[in-house]
Amino acid sequence: MSSSPLTLKNPRGWFAAGTEVSQAMTILSDGAFKLFLYVCLNARRDTGVLHTTQTELARSLTKAPGTIRRCLSEMEKAGICQNRFGHNPTGQGSVQITEPYWPYRRGETQAAAAEAADTYVAEIRKMLAARACVRPLFSTADEILARDWFKRDVPLERIQQAILMGCGRKYISWRNNQTHAPISSLKYFESILDEIERQTISPDYWDYIRFRMQRVEKLWTESFGKRGVVEQKTVSAASR
Repeated sequence: MSSSPLTLKNPRGWFAAGTEVSQAMTILSDGAFKLFLYVCLNARRDTGVLHTTQTELARSLTKAPGTIRRCLSEMEKAGICQNRFGHNPTGQGSVQITEPYWPYRRGETQAAAAEAADTYVAEIRKMLAARACVRPLFSTADEILARDWFKRDVPLERIQQAILMGCGRKYISWRNNQTHAPISSLKYFESILDEIERQTISPDYWDYIRFRMQRVEKLWTESFGKRGVVEQKTVSAASR
């Protein structure tokens, strides 16, 4: 009598837990091991990298941010991961499981593609950071959308144009005494990107937008602070 092959009830979100996981279990504390498993379940299989924030890790694991930082430090000291969160633990960064603890093979082609995607996303982050009306946040949803644009081969120049047009409209809305709430999501520009793709716009138009942006962004910063969070003057005063 032959036995039926084993099948997964849910093929999504599974992870190959073998000797690498067993080894990590003998080294890490309970909290750090739980974090290790979470990263493994959510990291890209071809790179072992999870792009996230320490704040989101804390929220997903219902742990205090300080606990997450200690667990990440423990994992890194044990040689299990590499952390790239920079000086701002609440900002976007990444954690990568090191080769001895990652069960999947990392191909050179896949690694090169992943590096190109990281560079692409970083450029989009710079574009957003350059605009005063954009709140300096980059959530997991923003990361996913940016990487989807990379897969679709959306040119960075076109994304730059969408950001210029979207921010220009935000400033017009503010100057018309409507709202000064800063833009807080990359998705804000998605419909504008689609709009630009359907049109043929003169290069002179983008030069004009950039020129106008310099003056109005200065007014925005003087009125609300760099990201529109701290109001220093009234909208009516800035509009005069």
